[in-house]
Amino acid sequence: MSDAVKTMLANFEAQRKKVRHTFVVLSAVGWPMFAVGLIMAFVTFINKWPETVAYIFLVVALAGVVLLIIAATKKSNFVRNVASNLQAEINAELFPNAKYSPNGLSINVLMKPGFFAPPDRYYSRNYMTATFDGIEFEKSHYQFQRRETHTDSHGNTTTTYVDYAVGTMYHFAYGRNFGGILKVLEKSGFSFINGNQGMQKVETEYINFNKKFLVLSTDQQLVFYLLTPQIQEKILSLETLAAGQFYMAFIGDELFIALNDNDQSIKIPFKEAMTEERMEPIIEYMSIPAVFITLLGLNKTKFEKNAGVTAAQ
Repeated sequence: MSDAVKTMLANFEAQRKKVRHTFVVLSAVGWPMFAVGLIMAFVTFINKWPETVAYIFLVVALAGVVLLIIAATKKSNFVRNVASNLQAEINAELFPNAKYSPNGLSINVLMKPGFFAPPDRYYSRNYMTATFDGIEFEKSHYQFQRRETHTDSHGNTTTTYVDYAVGTMYHFAYGRNFGGILKVLEKSGFSFINGNQGMQKVETEYINFNKKFLVLSTDQQLVFYLLTPQIQEKILSLETLAAGQFYMAFIGDELFIALNDNDQSIKIPFKEAMTEERMEPIIEYMSIPAVFITLLGLNKTKFEKNAGVTAAQ
């Protein structure tokens, strides 16, 4: 964690205390006003008291709702501001030459690793491309939807689109083509559906990893060459940070990682203090491209173009 990030966290913690105090005060006043106003308005109507009295209590209840909305807004704005500024600082430090676009990865790239079934409709946005330690990568948010048609008892048909996968996809490129495919798929979720033909299930020596993930490969040697015990343990550790599922695929000279978390993995603390220890997992999650390039050694000799024969050979 850099000194700049530490300073930023200290400033955020000072802000959190102030915003949290305001949130507690507004909530402490708003909830009783809403509850008492609503109850007394109901009692007034039941007992047929003057309508003016009922309206006064309704105004009190409405004022309570306004205070609660203000409290919730202050909390939401604070959390969003912390997440946005912290991510911007991390990107500036780790990926200073990053380029951004409101659009996202193409559907061909999103579908290539075979993590998900092809969508009936999709959205892709918040594209970023950068280099870390000589390794190029790109990422974007994705949202896949399937079409569902329902017909009621009167014969009326309605069509809706339902999310079945929402998260962030990372795509890395390195020099060496390993001549095979290796996939690591979390056993819960919408995986194992697309493009897994010709691959075999491989059990690693790490029992806890086998319980959590399904490992598929076109070559068993490739699994033990790329998926070392240290890497397996780190993947398990990082997976606990994600709210959803983790998928990874080595395909030739490309690496794909999907965090299918419905955008719920980054949870900025509001009630608890924003200590360095508490924020470190969040910072690591925000630094995932650098984390995996370093962890997997994509910047090391064995991933270079002229590193020798492929593991599959």
